[in-house]
Amino acid sequence: MTTKLWNSDRGYDSTLIAFDESLKRLDMEYVDLYLIHWPAQGEAGEELNAQTWRAFETIYKEGRAKAIGVSNFMDHHLDKLSQCAEIMPMVNQIEYHPGYMQPETVAYCKEMGILVEAWSPLGSGKVLNNAQLEYIAGKYGKSVAQVCIRWCLQNEILPLPKSVTPERIRQNMAVYDFTLSEDDMATINHLSYIGGSGLHPDTVNF
Repeated sequence: MTTKLWNSDRGYDSTLIAFDESLKRLDMEYVDLYLIHWPAQGEAGEELNAQTWRAFETIYKEGRAKAIGVSNFMDHHLDKLSQCAEIMPMVNQIEYHPGYMQPETVAYCKEMGILVEAWSPLGSGKVLNNAQLEYIAGKYGKSVAQVCIRWCLQNEILPLPKSVTPERIRQNMAVYDFTLSEDDMATINHLSYIGGSGLHPDTVNF
Protein backbone atom coordinates (compact mmCIF):
# COMPACT_ATOMS: atom_id res chain seq x y z
CA MET A 1 0.00 0.00 0.00
CA THR A 2 1.54 3.27 -1.18
CA THR A 3 0.25 6.80 -0.78
CA LYS A 4 1.70 10.25 -1.42
CA LEU A 5 1.81 13.63 0.26
CA TRP A 6 0.23 16.29 -1.92
CA ASN A 7 2.13 19.54 -2.54
CA SER A 8 -0.21 21.77 -0.55
CA ASP A 9 0.42 19.66 2.57
CA ARG A 10 4.22 19.99 2.64
CA GLY A 11 5.84 21.16 5.89
CA TYR A 12 6.42 19.39 9.20
CA ASP A 13 3.10 19.81 11.03
CA SER A 14 0.94 19.76 7.91
CA THR A 15 2.61 16.54 6.73
CA LEU A 16 1.80 14.78 10.00
CA ILE A 17 -1.81 15.95 9.78
CA ALA A 18 -2.12 14.91 6.14
CA PHE A 19 -0.67 11.46 6.89
CA ASP A 20 -3.16 10.90 9.71
CA GLU A 21 -5.98 11.84 7.35
CA SER A 22 -4.65 9.43 4.72
CA LEU A 23 -4.62 6.56 7.21
CA LYS A 24 -8.21 7.34 8.19
CA ARG A 25 -9.36 7.37 4.55
CA LEU A 26 -7.52 4.11 3.90
CA ASP A 27 -8.78 2.60 7.17
CA MET A 28 -5.26 1.38 7.94
CA GLU A 29 -2.85 1.67 10.83
CA TYR A 30 0.20 1.96 8.55
CA VAL A 31 1.23 2.10 4.88
CA ASP A 32 3.99 0.18 3.18
CA LEU A 33 5.39 3.23 1.42
CA TYR A 34 4.85 6.98 1.86
CA LEU A 35 6.18 9.40 -0.79
CA ILE A 36 6.62 13.16 -1.22
CA HIS A 37 4.84 13.75 -4.52
CA TRP A 38 6.98 16.60 -5.95
CA PRO A 39 9.97 18.61 -4.68
CA ALA A 40 9.38 22.23 -3.71
CA GLN A 41 11.42 24.79 -5.67
CA GLY A 42 14.06 27.40 -4.85
CA GLU A 43 15.81 28.19 -1.57
CA ALA A 44 12.51 28.36 0.30
CA GLY A 45 11.59 25.06 -1.32
CA GLU A 46 14.75 23.41 -0.04
CA GLU A 47 13.78 24.32 3.53
CA LEU A 48 10.23 23.13 2.90
CA ASN A 49 11.53 19.82 1.55
CA ALA A 50 13.74 19.46 4.65
CA GLN A 51 10.84 20.11 7.05
CA THR A 52 8.63 17.71 5.14
CA TRP A 53 11.28 15.00 5.17
CA ARG A 54 11.77 15.45 8.91
CA ALA A 55 8.08 14.60 9.33
CA PHE A 56 8.56 11.54 7.10
CA GLU A 57 11.40 10.39 9.32
CA THR A 58 9.13 10.79 12.36
CA ILE A 59 6.41 8.71 10.70
CA TYR A 60 8.93 6.01 9.78
CA LYS A 61 10.41 5.86 13.28
CA GLU A 62 6.90 5.47 14.68
CA GLY A 63 6.41 2.44 12.42
CA ARG A 64 3.44 3.96 10.63
CA ALA A 65 5.21 3.79 7.25
CA LYS A 66 7.33 0.73 6.56
CA ALA A 67 9.34 2.69 3.98
CA ILE A 68 9.59 6.37 3.06
CA GLY A 69 10.66 7.98 -0.15
CA VAL A 70 10.17 10.70 -2.70
CA SER A 71 8.73 11.08 -6.16
CA ASN A 72 10.06 13.18 -9.03
CA PHE A 73 13.21 14.21 -7.13
CA MET A 74 16.18 14.77 -9.45
CA ASP A 75 19.77 14.23 -8.36
CA HIS A 76 20.22 17.86 -7.22
CA HIS A 77 17.03 17.71 -5.11
CA LEU A 78 18.28 14.51 -3.48
CA ASP A 79 21.73 15.95 -2.89
CA LYS A 80 20.26 18.93 -1.03
CA LEU A 81 18.03 16.64 1.00
CA SER A 82 20.98 14.43 1.91
CA GLN A 83 22.60 17.36 3.71
CA CYS A 84 19.86 17.43 6.35
CA ALA A 85 18.41 13.92 6.26
CA GLU A 86 18.97 11.47 9.08
CA ILE A 87 17.43 8.71 6.94
CA MET A 88 17.86 8.83 3.18
CA PRO A 89 14.85 8.15 0.93
CA MET A 90 14.43 4.45 0.29
CA VAL A 91 12.56 4.94 -3.00
CA ASN A 92 12.51 7.60 -5.71
CA GLN A 93 9.55 7.24 -8.06
CA ILE A 94 10.37 9.03 -11.33
CA GLU A 95 9.17 9.16 -14.91
CA TYR A 96 11.22 6.52 -16.70
CA HIS A 97 10.59 4.76 -19.99
CA PRO A 98 12.25 4.18 -23.37
CA GLY A 99 13.17 7.59 -24.74
CA TYR A 100 13.28 9.20 -21.29
CA MET A 101 15.72 7.64 -18.83
CA GLN A 102 16.94 10.49 -16.54
CA PRO A 103 20.44 8.93 -16.35
CA GLU A 104 21.95 11.42 -13.87
CA THR A 105 19.14 10.89 -11.37
CA VAL A 106 19.21 7.11 -11.79
CA ALA A 107 22.99 7.01 -11.31
CA TYR A 108 22.75 9.11 -8.14
CA CYS A 109 20.02 6.89 -6.71
CA LYS A 110 21.95 3.69 -7.41
CA GLU A 111 25.08 5.16 -5.82
CA MET A 112 23.10 6.11 -2.71
CA GLY A 113 21.19 2.82 -2.49
CA ILE A 114 17.84 4.39 -3.39
CA LEU A 115 15.46 2.13 -5.31
CA VAL A 116 14.26 3.76 -8.53
CA GLU A 117 10.61 3.08 -9.29
CA ALA A 118 9.39 3.96 -12.78
CA TRP A 119 6.07 5.69 -13.16
CA SER A 120 4.78 5.67 -16.72
CA PRO A 121 7.19 2.86 -17.73
CA LEU A 122 5.17 2.43 -20.92
CA GLY A 123 5.35 6.14 -21.77
CA SER A 124 2.62 7.49 -23.99
CA GLY A 125 1.15 6.05 -27.17
CA LYS A 126 4.19 7.31 -29.05
CA VAL A 127 6.32 4.79 -27.15
CA LEU A 128 3.92 1.91 -27.74
CA ASN A 129 3.77 2.75 -31.44
CA ASN A 130 7.52 3.21 -31.91
CA ALA A 131 8.73 1.21 -34.92
CA GLN A 132 12.00 0.09 -33.32
CA LEU A 133 10.21 -1.16 -30.22
CA GLU A 134 7.60 -2.90 -32.34
CA TYR A 135 10.38 -4.67 -34.26
CA ILE A 136 12.11 -5.79 -31.05
CA ALA A 137 8.83 -6.98 -29.53
CA GLY A 138 8.12 -9.03 -32.65
CA LYS A 139 11.45 -10.86 -32.29
CA TYR A 140 10.38 -12.16 -28.87
CA GLY A 141 6.70 -12.68 -29.62
CA LYS A 142 5.83 -10.08 -26.98
CA SER A 143 3.97 -6.77 -26.89
CA VAL A 144 5.80 -3.46 -26.80
CA ALA A 145 4.44 -2.97 -23.27
CA GLN A 146 6.02 -6.25 -22.17
CA VAL A 147 9.32 -5.24 -23.74
CA CYS A 148 9.23 -1.88 -21.90
CA ILE A 149 8.61 -3.61 -18.57
CA ARG A 150 11.32 -6.21 -19.19
CA TRP A 151 13.74 -3.44 -20.23
CA CYS A 152 13.09 -1.64 -16.92
CA LEU A 153 13.78 -4.79 -14.93
CA GLN A 154 17.02 -5.51 -16.79
CA ASN A 155 18.12 -1.93 -16.07
CA GLU A 156 17.44 -2.64 -12.36
CA ILE A 157 14.47 -0.28 -12.28
CA LEU A 158 11.18 -1.27 -10.65
CA PRO A 159 8.38 -0.66 -13.19
CA LEU A 160 4.98 0.58 -12.06
CA PRO A 161 2.63 0.02 -15.01
CA LYS A 162 -1.01 1.00 -14.57
CA SER A 163 -4.01 -0.73 -16.09
CA VAL A 164 -7.61 -1.47 -15.19
CA THR A 165 -7.93 -4.21 -17.83
CA PRO A 166 -7.46 -7.72 -16.37
CA GLU A 167 -5.91 -9.13 -19.54
CA ARG A 168 -3.38 -6.30 -19.78
CA ILE A 169 -2.52 -6.73 -16.10
CA ARG A 170 -1.82 -10.40 -16.78
CA GLN A 171 0.30 -9.49 -19.81
CA ASN A 172 2.25 -6.92 -17.78
CA MET A 173 3.20 -9.69 -15.36
CA ALA A 174 4.25 -12.14 -18.07
CA VAL A 175 7.75 -10.75 -18.52
CA TYR A 176 9.90 -13.39 -16.83
CA ASP A 177 10.00 -15.93 -19.64
CA PHE A 178 12.31 -13.95 -21.94
CA THR A 179 15.45 -11.83 -21.71
CA LEU A 180 16.31 -8.94 -23.99
CA SER A 181 19.69 -9.30 -25.67
CA GLU A 182 22.52 -6.85 -24.99
CA ASP A 183 22.08 -5.41 -28.48
CA ASP A 184 18.37 -4.87 -28.00
CA MET A 185 18.94 -3.32 -24.57
CA ALA A 186 21.49 -0.96 -26.13
CA THR A 187 19.07 -0.03 -28.92
CA ILE A 188 16.33 0.82 -26.42
CA ASN A 189 18.74 2.66 -24.12
CA HIS A 190 19.74 4.95 -26.98
CA LEU A 191 16.31 5.82 -28.32
CA SER A 192 15.73 9.53 -28.84
CA TYR A 193 13.21 11.37 -26.68
CA ILE A 194 9.71 9.98 -27.16
CA GLY A 195 6.51 9.74 -25.18
CA GLY A 196 7.37 11.98 -22.24
CA SER A 197 4.75 13.60 -20.04
CA GLY A 198 6.31 17.05 -20.41
CA LEU A 199 6.36 17.48 -16.62
CA HIS A 200 9.73 18.60 -15.24
CA PRO A 201 10.44 18.57 -11.48
CA ASP A 202 12.20 21.95 -11.63
CA THR A 203 9.16 23.67 -13.14
CA VAL A 204 6.16 21.81 -11.69
CA ASN A 205 4.67 24.01 -8.99
CA PHE A 206 1.13 22.92 -8.18
